[in-house]
Amino acid sequence: MASKRAKRTWLIIGILVVVAGLWGVALAISSFSEGVSGGYARGAEDYEESILEEGDSSGKVVMINVVGEIFSDPEASALGATDTNIITQLELAEEDPDVQAIILNVDSPGGGVVASDAIYNKVRELDDDIPIVALMGDTAASGGYYIAAGAREIIAHRYTWTGSIGVIAMIPNFTEASDKLGVAVTMVKSGAFKDMGSPFREMNDEERAVFQGLIDDAYGGFVSVVSEGRDLPEDRVREIADGRIYSGNQARELGLVDRLGDRDTAFNRAKKLGKDDDASLVVYQPVEGLFDNLPFLSVRSPAEDLKQELGIPRKPGAAYLWIP
Repeated sequence: MASKRAKRTWLIIGILVVVAGLWGVALAISSFSEGVSGGYARGAEDYEESILEEGDSSGKVVMINVVGEIFSDPEASALGATDTNIITQLELAEEDPDVQAIILNVDSPGGGVVASDAIYNKVRELDDDIPIVALMGDTAASGGYYIAAGAREIIAHRYTWTGSIGVIAMIPNFTEASDKLGVAVTMVKSGAFKDMGSPFREMNDEERAVFQGLIDDAYGGFVSVVSEGRDLPEDRVREIADGRIYSGNQARELGLVDRLGDRDTAFNRAKKLGKDDDASLVVYQPVEGLFDNLPFLSVRSPAEDLKQELGIPRKPGAAYLWIP
């Protein structure tokens, strides 16, 4: 009996050692792959040009894809719609003398206020020298519209969902749940507002006024961007900027987009604005590292996956984000 118990013990120990060893190898590979493949935001040297449609001249129209939530995160994949990734690609186009125009291909519900504004500012700056055409996909709402407003022209599909001009902040309230679970949180703070937004107590009127002021400030910036980009009076923008979604058809009637069309429409307009009818259509692709396609090395945590599924912003704070 003792012999059987000893064998079982050693078997369990052996299994634990093997599992620990495999876990250690996985962590080592993950760490190494971050350095090799840049599981983090990349620089210009980590993108390569790929031809989508070949033309007869040396000129190029670059299509830059903004897909998914717009955010700031130095540890995000190079495929993500981060301000760093999008601005890096815009700068690549800026430095290439053969680039005659840019298509900003937007399929996004928006995202962070700061990230959206950073991309918008670069688009606005670059459009002075290189014409930029914004092309809207299924969704180009809130921050997705914000960055498109910096382009020289905006093209949407007639059934694109766009608009959602406004700002939102989601502040959870766990008071009822914590009461049921018997959980209590004690705050020790330096000032009356230091724990404003705490999910473990009700928000008071003064705190709500502070948050509303922050939202109103960001909203005013959004209105100014639309007013300047679309040449509309601010009062008119505020009338239509109540957060609602518009179809591409409706947006065109309101002056929020210039024309209806698809990728071919955008490519033709970009070639015309860039004065090169024979230009090629190209895209920048991230250079794949050795471990980029291994799913268990994903840098995104299960919590981030859950947030995305629930439509919760990645970080606390105001967002130019459409949340259905």
